[in-house]
Amino acid sequence: MNELIQQIKWQFILLQRNNVITISIVVTAIYALFFFVIKDLGNTDKILTLLILNDPAIIGLFFIGLSVIMEKDQQVLAALFVTPISHHFYLISRVLSLSIIGWVCALGMGFAAVGTSFHFIHFSAGVLGICILSCLAGTWLVCYTAAFMRFMLKSIPILLIFVNLPLLNYFGVTDIGLFKIMPAQGSLNLIAASHDTSLSLSAIIYGYASIVFWISLLYWLAYRTFMSKIVNV
Repeated sequence: MNELIQQIKWQFILLQRNNVITISIVVTAIYALFFFVIKDLGNTDKILTLLILNDPAIIGLFFIGLSVIMEKDQQVLAALFVTPISHHFYLISRVLSLSIIGWVCALGMGFAAVGTSFHFIHFSAGVLGICILSCLAGTWLVCYTAAFMRFMLKSIPILLIFVNLPLLNYFGVTDIGLFKIMPAQGSLNLIAASHDTSLSLSAIIYGYASIVFWISLLYWLAYRTFMSKIVNV
């Protein structure tokens, strides 16, 4: 456990050196100001859900790819993996550090939009869920590309499909059953439930179950791919 804690601390240091934390705070401040301006207009709940779902997803997906590519280019990974560090701890610490940043940023947006009038546990579970899922998707994707611009281009369709297809049902544009089993649906349910009391209990339970299922599956996939494509090469 001490090794994991040390790895998380180290990841925060690296993220700060690469200005990831600063960029995340600046973007969040812009969103928070936007919410503060429009919060009295009414009917902003769905806009809040959309942006809170996408902001941590972008942080997780893009920044984990950026950090891994930079460490590969700087030969940091090659040196790191000859040490006795646990590969699980390395991957988990990277995912958790970015997820914590995404969660803090989402909290800032939530406070700016609705103050403290939201369900903290549902909100946190939904945000952390989409953060972790996006980080794992980014880890899997970065194993297949060596250039950041190429990674960015490949990330866009993943973000659109992985995160935003369930939003089509949420906004009433579609009513497609397949979208309801997408990885982001669980987080969408919980984020929406945090400020919308009309959501059913079954949708909330499904949200938690979906997050647990998809995180388990994507961690297994991301770890196996990371080991075969990056560590054992």
